Amino acid sequence: MSPMQVRLRHPVPDDASSWEKLRCALWPDGVSDHGPEIASFFAGTLDDVAAVLIAEDESGAMVGFAELSIRTDLAGLEGKRVGYVEGLYILPEVRRRGLVRKLLQASRNWAYRQDCAAFASDRAERIIIDRSFAAKRLRSGQSQL
Repeated sequence: MSPMQVRLRHPVPDDASSWEKLRCALWPDGVSDHGPEIASFFAGTLDDVAAVLIAEDESGAMVGFAELSIRTDLAGLEGKRVGYVEGLYILPEVRRRGLVRKLLQASRNWAYRQDCAAFASDRAERIIIDRSFAAKRLRSGQSQL
């Protein structure tokens, strides 16, 4: 499939229902929690999520998101700021078109700006740390979200 053109941005309150639908698809066991957590995010009282990146298609429809935090409790990096992907979701019908890569690069850029020493996420219950994160530099032309 060919790469998809998307716009990455931070959410606004009008995005709440679309964001909630995608969260429900990613985390179906917590359906009743998503609405209140999104409201808490916009109120600035959600501790687990520091930033969110929204991916929208050319028509402005939300097709994915990444929820980000800063952790200081990861094994081997205790006390250091680590940019962490808490959740990442892309609608099934637009997968395999480069959206995950775009969201992850924008997430790394966010972590750089937060003075993080590392960047990480988990997959299949294992934490994956990008050990080369500190050595990487922002390249021109990358999203500055």
